Amino acid sequence: MVRKRAAMAAAGAVLTLTTISTGAATAAPVTTAPVAAVAADEPDPLPNFVGRNLFRVYSTVSAETRLKIRDLSGEQRKVLWPPNWKVCTQSPKAGTKLRGGTLELGVVKTDEKCPKR
Repeated sequence: MVRKRAAMAAAGAVLTLTTISTGAATAAPVTTAPVAAVAADEPDPLPNFVGRNLFRVYSTVSAETRLKIRDLSGEQRKVLWPPNWKVCTQSPKAGTKLRGGTLELGVVKTDEKCPKR
């Protein structure tokens, strides 16, 4: 009885697969609308980086975007390790579509407060 059920289940599976593969070959072709090529070339809007870790900026912006980073503490420190810094200001602002331009960021160390604007 168990063998008979197993044989019937296997036969059913083969029949189902055969029907699906045969049906797909005779089905009417599916037409799709062409995708506009311009949409792929349009840059994504800039996210709001203010309050975020500087490393996120490096991992988000395209390689075509130039970064100009300035220490807002007044000490003119150089950023050697981006994960140790946070963004206080950004220009252009969030939502701007930027490709190949310059993104200017004002930063301080992560344990410091952003200066008042």
